Amino acid sequence: MNADWLISPHHGIGRLAFGLSPEAVAALASLYGEPGPLMSQADVADDVEAVIAQQGASMSEETIAAVRRAARELANFATQNLTKGQIPILLEYRDDRLDGVTVEARHKQARYDGKLVFALGAREVLSLFERANGAPGRYRSSEAAFDNIAVSLFNFTATSPRGEVRALAEADADFRDRSVTLRRQPYRPADELDQFVTFSFN
Repeated sequence: MNADWLISPHHGIGRLAFGLSPEAVAALASLYGEPGPLMSQADVADDVEAVIAQQGASMSEETIAAVRRAARELANFATQNLTKGQIPILLEYRDDRLDGVTVEARHKQARYDGKLVFALGAREVLSLFERANGAPGRYRSSEAAFDNIAVSLFNFTATSPRGEVRALAEADADFRDRSVTLRRQPYRPADELDQFVTFSFN
């Protein structure tokens, strides 16, 4: 088993462990790819204050507080690509520490619970992560979110506007764009939770 591509909820993938600095990630370039520039959102807070100054009279105090809170979170957020050949790994940083990792179907080495994730059918992967989660997932559009293990799967499922969830088949056009995202904490923005439906594949 290749431990460098082991998916470990709340930890990361292989040596890409949550909490690493950008410099520590760069030291792993020979294994995971050369780091691109850090794309920071630090200027978001200034932009938000400009919007509030222009439109604040038409916004409630609760709305202004929520917008400022979201801006503060984004101000500490940055993304970066690691690229080896034509296969990028997307990284997320908070407060200059690695906080999220996304690998795509082309990362065929990615493994969880002794299984090569991208070699399995969608339904088998969904069942695998649901069992690890200990509860059904949340679904919207192409996303399946498993909060207890802070893992999101993309393009393993399709959820209709009526809330009908189906596992994608290999023949589906989006199937080749599957990806797995691990985060230190689950992504649960309060203003988006009502967009999801709960569904079980077990």
